[in-house]
Amino acid sequence: MDYVVLLVLGLGAVGYGVHQAVLHYRLRRHGIRVRGLVARYESSPGTGGSGPTTYTVVEFIDDQGRACELRDQATGRRRLRVGDGAPVLFLPGAPGNARVDIAGRRLGEYVPFLVACCLFVGYALWR
Repeated sequence: MDYVVLLVLGLGAVGYGVHQAVLHYRLRRHGIRVRGLVARYESSPGTGGSGPTTYTVVEFIDDQGRACELRDQATGRRRLRVGDGAPVLFLPGAPGNARVDIAGRRLGEYVPFLVACCLFVGYALWR
């Protein structure tokens, strides 16, 4: 019975990973690049004993000329300094899906996740 749980979790995680990879592809292919400004860092308490989470808050102007804020967890490890510029990538008319576009996190963000998911599914199917 434990293999069924692993299979369901693995397939769900693979689906999420594929969704994120497709969104990343769409952003890279059709997205608008703008220069944002790192405004501040925000922290939220962790849940379930997982410690606090730090978010980088980046302000940018979208394609409609509106001021927007992006809370990016992946850069929350203080890789960007407050007041520095940050490259932002978003789909036209949809600044809510904006991401900080840092070269080092492109593949490194999705590939390990998808590999781990495939291992879950493979182990479940092997059992």
